[in-house]
Amino acid sequence: MLVGVLLLAAQQSFSPEPEPAGAPVAPRSSRASTAGPGPPLTVDLVREERFGDGNSWVFPKAMTFTDQELAELNALPQYSEKQHEWLRRHGAVPPSLLHAKVVIRGNADRPVRVVGMRAEADCGPPLTGTYFESPGGGDDDSVVIGFDLDSPDPRGQEIVDSIEWRGDYFQKKTISLERDEEITVQIVGVTEKHYCEFVVVMEVLSDAALVRQRVDNHGRPFKVSAVVAHDDSGIPRVDYPAYGALYVGGLASPGTKGKWTRRDPRAYSGP
Repeated sequence: MLVGVLLLAAQQSFSPEPEPAGAPVAPRSSRASTAGPGPPLTVDLVREERFGDGNSWVFPKAMTFTDQELAELNALPQYSEKQHEWLRRHGAVPPSLLHAKVVIRGNADRPVRVVGMRAEADCGPPLTGTYFESPGGGDDDSVVIGFDLDSPDPRGQEIVDSIEWRGDYFQKKTISLERDEEITVQIVGVTEKHYCEFVVVMEVLSDAALVRQRVDNHGRPFKVSAVVAHDDSGIPRVDYPAYGALYVGGLASPGTKGKWTRRDPRAYSGP
């Protein structure tokens, strides 16, 4: 199993710039909720989260962290949101799976109905970068909708028990919202082959008209990358020599109590 490995190296095609952690979202009390012109739905919250799939990251470029930077990272609680924020600030994106919690609210005098969702994705070769993992996770009462970004038409699919995908969520279901009624949707973007930047487009039926509303990450696309790996006897493993730099930590570095340390990717054979 791929556990506690931090990989950093050269991007093959895309070169996204590092971006700060997600911008704060205005509290509900500061948002207008009275009748008036505007989109049929209001997006009250967009927040990337890490759970279930572990704490794994990929960087777009070969990076050499200084001793001071590693000490700063290692001083943060392992697998905490503070670590996540530090890694995002340095340009990390999640590998294979992206989770985003989205809260949408009805914003029309008559009920509105979400009848479809699709991802608009721009994909290329996977990044090489940072990977580390922690087990566990928790229950979530959200509607969970997944997007297979390796598909030519990534429609929103129903995900059950975190692993079972059941086809287009909106073939048999819709989401109906009265004015000021809210629902939480967990968006999951998945790729095994690419680095993808994507936004989600909701198809909303409002007053007999179909309206398309975009959900993005505070004005930027969501980002996720596959991990460069090879299949060893049916068990996928990270292809360490494909990366320009390697750091190991967590359960893969018990001798340092989980602290991140630099290793040679060409000589490293895994935990």
